Amino acid sequence: MRDLFRLVPILLLVTACATGRARQPESVELTILTWNILHGASAEGELNLEAKGRYISEQAADLVFLQEIDENCERSGHVDQMTVLGRISAMDAAFGTFMPYQGGRYGLGTLSSLPVSATRSLRLPEGDEPRVALWREVRVLERPLLTVNVHFNWTKDDTFRYVQARALLAELETLDLPMIVAGDFNDTPDSRTMRAFFDAGFEPVEAPGPSWNARAPSRDIDHILVRSGQGLRVEPLGGEVLEELSLSDHRPVRGRIRVRTSAP
Repeated sequence: MRDLFRLVPILLLVTACATGRARQPESVELTILTWNILHGASAEGELNLEAKGRYISEQAADLVFLQEIDENCERSGHVDQMTVLGRISAMDAAFGTFMPYQGGRYGLGTLSSLPVSATRSLRLPEGDEPRVALWREVRVLERPLLTVNVHFNWTKDDTFRYVQARALLAELETLDLPMIVAGDFNDTPDSRTMRAFFDAGFEPVEAPGPSWNARAPSRDIDHILVRSGQGLRVEPLGGEVLEELSLSDHRPVRGRIRVRTSAP
């Protein structure tokens, strides 16, 4: 009889696998990276896209949000940077265009190791330059999770930046999806731009810490925010500004989250 009880779990597992009904996990942990890569150059102007790609790969992130991306621009050697970074990292790459620039296009990009079901660019109100938010819907635990990459206006006057944030939030409020919004917000946690996200239910993932400039950081402006939604609960597990000083004028920010299934 004792041997029979020992066999029961094995028989159940074999039966589940044989019928294609193996139990799905109820949670998964994900690593997120956001980094302004200065159009693939160092602060001194040396092109170093391949080194940045290797560094990104070393972080083993599931989602990577990148800002200041060139596509075939003269200043960066007429290289399609997201295609190169996708190849080096073996991740699915997408580019969102801000504007034409030096014979190519300038914008931001997202890498994903998760299955991608949709990609679009949302045009934001213009500031000192045009801006878009890059949306990618990925699949986690067989459910949709919306990822949004942002790079808001950079000037000291926050008027354009705040308007861009409010416009994005108005679009996000029409959706009942779990979300990650990450990127170069160009504003600190105590700003009205960031408070607008916190008031809308978003939580920061990383611990506070300055990410710009890389050599002597003094401003906490690169962030990872999450919010739960239909089907998935998203829980911050913490994160930090990484000690990378030379590849860009921003330091990368890395965070961890736990994603759980929730009742419909």
